[in-house]
Amino acid sequence: MASVDKKSFKREAQTAEDAGSRGQQQKRQRAERQKAEPTGELKLDARKLWEVLRRGDLDSEVRKVKMKEMMDMLRGHIKEVTFKHDMSRVVQTCLKYGNDEQRSEIAAELKGTYVDLSRSQYGRYILMRILKYCPKYRDEVIKSFYGHVRKLVRHKEAAHVLEECFAVYANAKQKWNLVAEFYGREFAVFKNIDGPKSLDAVLATTPQKRETAMDSLKSTVTPLLEKGTVQYSIVHRALLDYIRFADPSERQQIIELMRELVVEILHTRDGAHAAMLCLLYGSVKDRKAMLKAFKPYLQRICCEEYGYAVLVEALDCIDDTVFVNKAVLQDVCGMMSELLADQYGRRIPLFVLGGRNPHYVGSDALQVLADNDKVKALTSKKDASVRRKELTAFVSESMTEWAAANAAKAIFDPLPSQAVNETLLRAHGDKSAAWQRVLDLVRMDVAQLGADHVLISPIANRVVTNCIIAEHTVPKSADSTLPTLPESNPKFGSDVLDALVDSEQLVPAACAGAFPVRALLESPVTAERAKLLLRPHKSSISAAMADAPKKRIFEAILSML
Repeated sequence: MASVDKKSFKREAQTAEDAGSRGQQQKRQRAERQKAEPTGELKLDARKLWEVLRRGDLDSEVRKVKMKEMMDMLRGHIKEVTFKHDMSRVVQTCLKYGNDEQRSEIAAELKGTYVDLSRSQYGRYILMRILKYCPKYRDEVIKSFYGHVRKLVRHKEAAHVLEECFAVYANAKQKWNLVAEFYGREFAVFKNIDGPKSLDAVLATTPQKRETAMDSLKSTVTPLLEKGTVQYSIVHRALLDYIRFADPSERQQIIELMRELVVEILHTRDGAHAAMLCLLYGSVKDRKAMLKAFKPYLQRICCEEYGYAVLVEALDCIDDTVFVNKAVLQDVCGMMSELLADQYGRRIPLFVLGGRNPHYVGSDALQVLADNDKVKALTSKKDASVRRKELTAFVSESMTEWAAANAAKAIFDPLPSQAVNETLLRAHGDKSAAWQRVLDLVRMDVAQLGADHVLISPIANRVVTNCIIAEHTVPKSADSTLPTLPESNPKFGSDVLDALVDSEQLVPAACAGAFPVRALLESPVTAERAKLLLRPHKSSISAAMADAPKKRIFEAILSML
């Protein structure tokens, strides 16, 4: 038995030794084959030097010496070696660590091969580095793509470089010259430097080109939609122009192709605009398909710089509010705390309550919504105020629960305080718990808290002031579709005045120059009682004004006593 184990051990050792020797033999053979190539010795030497040069902890002075050695070695041979994966990394490292002169030398030597590099699995990374580190050659790279855009956008490797050029580095003129090739051969061949820089401008001067441009656009974007490759911003621009200018029947065909893919184009301004138009022009079936596609990525869409505007458009134009609630608002309510803490996410619930308020919805999205109203008038039948009221009912419970739990802190934060404000004013149902949290803050000692008191804080006092005014005056709004404030709202001004009287903080608040005190004096509901309580203390308020840096609020309070 022992002899069998020894034989087995010897066989295993011999097999391992043979495998090791075979590996070494294959390595030697590979090195010999590389040496036999015209630039074989150069590649081997360059890779050895690269192992040193690529180290992140290399001393800067040593790096300069090694870069000079590398450039002396590669000079005149960069085109020959750059399409190989190992040498591609060497050239990328040179572009990363070289000085401006060395980088420009590499870019200049590769001039004339930029299109081929973009198509190369490894060469495209070099072109990306040139775009990043060689600003003097960006124009050359972008111009080299002129006449090739329609082919490059379909190419697996080149499309990434084209996207980098279009989305990051191209100016308005260059973007037009790139995307214009989608509109026809004429635009690919003739680049008019001083001519129009958008399809709108072209069709405004030469409307007869519309049919040709649409045919060319369709032949370009349809294969991309069928393949599902619509993630590039240059494609989003083309889709947007096609949806805007195509005939209704042609537009409907594209929307049917797009409805499952719309979720992939929401991360750019043009893509989001195109998606908004798809919702407007799409049939009921198209709209439902789009919202179902959004559902798995809803939180991400809500919190995207441009994606949130697409959900705003859906809330603004879809008549079936029950479906909108199931597809969008139920999930929005489930992640209310996360959304209200996000710069863009908060805009969804605030749009439901506050409408097209420029404080809540970005100016770009507002402009698109306004431009789309003409289309909305043709495609949506439900009265806007009815739609708004129904949507508000769906989110009210979640908003009031959030406000009751978070108002004490949120009212002092610039963005969440807006949600507290809109919830107290416009949400349906019982808001007493949330309002009681605010009143608890009102009762606190003004002298002790100073600028941190809810009536003095420049952020929090605005919420209290708005509530006091809302008791007697409808808040001003740029959105005419907002319904009147609920009749079940608390008696804001009366409650604030009662809280101040009970806690003996009315006079300290007036002496601190609190804006809500002015609002109480101006309100027809509370003015008479507030004046009666404050008149005996005019001298105290005047004394406080003498020491205050800003006197206008004190003057306003005193003028009403």
